[in-house]
Amino acid sequence: MRNNKGITLIALVITIIVLLILAGVSIAMVTGQNGILNQASRAGAQTQVAEAKELAGVQVSSAVAAAYEERYVNKNTSINTNNIAGAITGGQLTLTSEHPDKYTIEDDTITIIPLPENGVQITGTIQADGSIDWTA
Repeated sequence: MRNNKGITLIALVITIIVLLILAGVSIAMVTGQNGILNQASRAGAQTQVAEAKELAGVQVSSAVAAAYEERYVNKNTSINTNNIAGAITGGQLTLTSEHPDKYTIEDDTITIIPLPENGVQITGTIQADGSIDWTA
């Protein structure tokens, strides 16, 4: 009897079929609708919007702190700290965007420049207490 060594054609075909199935599943996981590439793109857009919101919030908080300092430390009674939004629209506090590529400020309204994936514009309204009410 001869001692045959090696693989049969059937084993080779089964191995190739298994590899093709694995390749198909992998490609679908990377490029599909919920694939890694699309999820990364969505996450990048959400990060840009969150960054713009954070930067705008920091700027508004700094302006509110400056208003309180002007009102209570420098004793400027013309600053109305009870209504921050009214002080902004009334011209007592001036806010201009420090990052015009990320957001704009007009009166008491903040508009985020990078549009999220769904294309809906995100705006924020500065409230009387200096907080920002975000709407999409």
